[in-house]
Amino acid sequence: VYLPVDAKIKKNSQKILHFLSILDVYKQMCTYSVPKNVIVEDKPTGRKGGIEPDLFCIFKGSPFWIEIQRNQYSEQKMQAKINLYEELFFSDEWKSLHWQPEERSPIFPSVILITPVRYAVASDHIRIIQVASIHELMEKYKSGNKQQKESRIKSNSSNGIKINLT
Repeated sequence: VYLPVDAKIKKNSQKILHFLSILDVYKQMCTYSVPKNVIVEDKPTGRKGGIEPDLFCIFKGSPFWIEIQRNQYSEQKMQAKINLYEELFFSDEWKSLHWQPEERSPIFPSVILITPVRYAVASDHIRIIQVASIHELMEKYKSGNKQQKESRIKSNSSNGIKINLT
């Protein structure tokens, strides 16, 4: 890791591993599609105590806030993080963020938790995706399309004859 002479971060800082994890997620995304509107350590509301995702981007046409968890946290702490996203959702502040599409209704980003641990977090209002890596996310996305296609084939068959309408 190379740091400029006037770096604001110490050479042995734990933040280096954090930023390298963010870079790794970005590089994984680039193997599928280059993300747009990338913001590292986004603070969409600008105030302390709000959400502070590690990464915001528009990936494959959809907006995402990405939380990268290198350490294990309690279920309560993770749910508290999700609750902050819900607070933002209900505030409507997100509807005027600069990356929102002008020609369509505002879109609240999905929240991706990149973590080796599965947390029992929930929200009735925002989409939460838990994966260990972007590669796992893309595998799930790919297999989801395959499952949808297979169910269409099965539902469109009659008398044991399969008809593929796709």
